[in-house]
Amino acid sequence: MIRFSRNPIRPFLCLIGIASGILFGMEPFEFFPAGGLSAFCAYILFLELREWKLKSAIFWLLGLSQIINLIVFFWIPSSISAISGAGATVSWTMFLVYGTFSHCKMIVLYLGWNFSLFLYNKYINSPNKTTLFGWAIFPIWGVLSDLVMPQLFPWYWGNLAEGNLSFSQVASWTGIFGVGFFLLLGTSSLVLLRDPSLKRYGIAGILIFGIVWTLGGFRLYSAPDYTVPNSTPAIEDDVLKLSGVLIQPNTSPGKRELAENPEFVGQTISTSLELGLRSSLETSPPPDLLFLPESAVPFHGTIPNENPGQGVYSSTFHGALMYLTYKSGADILYNELNRFPEGLKNQVTLLSSSNGEVIRYDKRRLLAFGEYIPFESVFPFLRKLFKETSFYIPGKDPIPLIGNRSFRRERIPSLPTEEETPLIQNPDHFRPILTSSGKEENVSYQILPLICYEAMFPDLVRDSVKFASKDTFTFFVNPTNDSWFSSEVEAWQHGGAVRFRAIEFGLTLVRPAVTGISFAVDPYGRSLNHPTRYGEKDTRSFLIPATKLKNGGNTFYSEWGNFPFYIYTILVFTLFFLVGKKAFFKTKS
Repeated sequence: MIRFSRNPIRPFLCLIGIASGILFGMEPFEFFPAGGLSAFCAYILFLELREWKLKSAIFWLLGLSQIINLIVFFWIPSSISAISGAGATVSWTMFLVYGTFSHCKMIVLYLGWNFSLFLYNKYINSPNKTTLFGWAIFPIWGVLSDLVMPQLFPWYWGNLAEGNLSFSQVASWTGIFGVGFFLLLGTSSLVLLRDPSLKRYGIAGILIFGIVWTLGGFRLYSAPDYTVPNSTPAIEDDVLKLSGVLIQPNTSPGKRELAENPEFVGQTISTSLELGLRSSLETSPPPDLLFLPESAVPFHGTIPNENPGQGVYSSTFHGALMYLTYKSGADILYNELNRFPEGLKNQVTLLSSSNGEVIRYDKRRLLAFGEYIPFESVFPFLRKLFKETSFYIPGKDPIPLIGNRSFRRERIPSLPTEEETPLIQNPDHFRPILTSSGKEENVSYQILPLICYEAMFPDLVRDSVKFASKDTFTFFVNPTNDSWFSSEVEAWQHGGAVRFRAIEFGLTLVRPAVTGISFAVDPYGRSLNHPTRYGEKDTRSFLIPATKLKNGGNTFYSEWGNFPFYIYTILVFTLFFLVGKKAFFKTKS
């Protein structure tokens, strides 16, 4: 049996190892061994804390929550100030409170694991069996703490495997939570190698880890190669191939004082228009879709207001989009803000190049203190502390954006002429030109939009898949605005987290970001283009392999979710208690 002393140096080193491993295990560093080190240190820490009093253990875990905060999410205080307009004192206070509650899952993980061991030890009274039981349930409680604890900017144990695409393929069967489970299982198995009586179980755990890794590698090795056709759209091997362009305008954060600044608004519109037109001329095959990020043109929408003084509708923004789709021949996905009787909505819109029609999706999960203030109706004074916070209201059911592409399409490959430029401010001018005869042979595709950090929540994404049309060529789009955070590390952490959604659900994911990082990945998480650099103003062209969305989902995880994990958890607890009980009564007799 492994023994520890109450030496404060050991838990402190474990705390540093856990936090540093989380930082370097995730993007942009993607160092897979660092993620394993973090999980290994967590298990060592928990074994150590069992020798401490409960109050002392809670103290160490509270310290861990703040160390994770300071090392991994150091960018949060300045982000709170930028997004909400709060002062430094309020931002740092919220940061420390956030660290306590968001990383409280470490306390939940330890308490659940330790209490299970307490019951088992009391019931069975066998040190070796208790140690073995603790090893078996450690990854279970790791996943349970991921599942039950709400997080504003979520990270899961599975995110520590971002540096190894082969191992990440486990997500197609078990989701991000299963990736974390096997990571925790494999690393904690190393501890058992120190005990001769438990060594064989440690070897078994390492073998399971290796087998899972090998299966993931085989899935990646056998994945199809999506070659670019000479023209798009094209259907090859039951995959719809579309040509896409990501537009990264590098727009500065849209603070309130800029909302009525015509120079700022005009610049954002002209930048997106220029990048869209240039990319449509340079891309081969010509783009089927242009993707604008969240807040590429902030504050404005394309639904005319009954009250023009409300300052939401922009005829110039609307006209620029109509003109861009007319010149490029591409459908355009863009973000907009529109006012409705019930309030403001953050929306993603798909504009058709064939007829100028649109379909919209409302953001369902809003960012607290960025897009709304929690409990504002009870504590109205909060609005004075968070002056930059918006007044958005959430959407309800997820709405897939369905578009059509003609196999015979046209574009006008030229820059704006002097005659056309004044007409851009008149959206209706280009609508008759876009009207299609409807006789062309075309193919339907389906976009499942996830605005900004919505893509970080697997359950919310599963909800979008459930509402989608079946047997339709489908892919995800995640328009994002990370400019508020002013941190390249945050942009990579955010992007690395959402990459798992492509693997989990077997669908291509396109991520246009305002300042970066913009990229697209296929259903296996492989890059379809070179990601943009943070703070770069540029475009990226790529192939979109859209796969049909089948009735049960494109992967085992999308069909079954976490149900197999719950079955496994019940079986493990039942098996250990039954076997232990049998051995207990056999010893008594």
